[in-house]
Amino acid sequence: MNGLRHYDSPGSIYFITTVTKRHQTLFYSAQACRFLPVCLEYHKYIFQYNLYGFVIMPEHLHFIIQPSGSFKISKIMNHIKGNFARKYNVLRGVNESIWQEGYFDEGIRSTRQFINELNYMHYNPVRRGLVALPEDYTYSSYRYYHGNEYTNLIDRIIL
Repeated sequence: MNGLRHYDSPGSIYFITTVTKRHQTLFYSAQACRFLPVCLEYHKYIFQYNLYGFVIMPEHLHFIIQPSGSFKISKIMNHIKGNFARKYNVLRGVNESIWQEGYFDEGIRSTRQFINELNYMHYNPVRRGLVALPEDYTYSSYRYYHGNEYTNLIDRIIL
């Protein structure tokens, strides 16, 4: 761990940011962008968490997650990042570290904060100039909230 202190409270919802090593633009690859949601969905069943939103940016990703089982967010994050890296390296035929050490988390403490973080994520590709509108960005839960994609990945939250 890189010395970051993490918020840890049972039943909490977290806004997570994790970054690729040296800010590599790993997620310009459609292969990586298609594989990451599969990895998140796979780990949902193992670690019993709810996933309320995500966006995959070229060199980082954000998601909103709520552990609901006996697993802490640190264990969940270690497995998501580690398993994604191992499988992605196999697909590429290399053995490289792809993630910056650690991750950033913020405990979501209100409905207003939840909505703000979700909007921040969904409009991130627009702010970066990747698309003109959030619905134009393929690798985001915006398409779940305003369409019919990622229905097996995103959990419905009642605010």
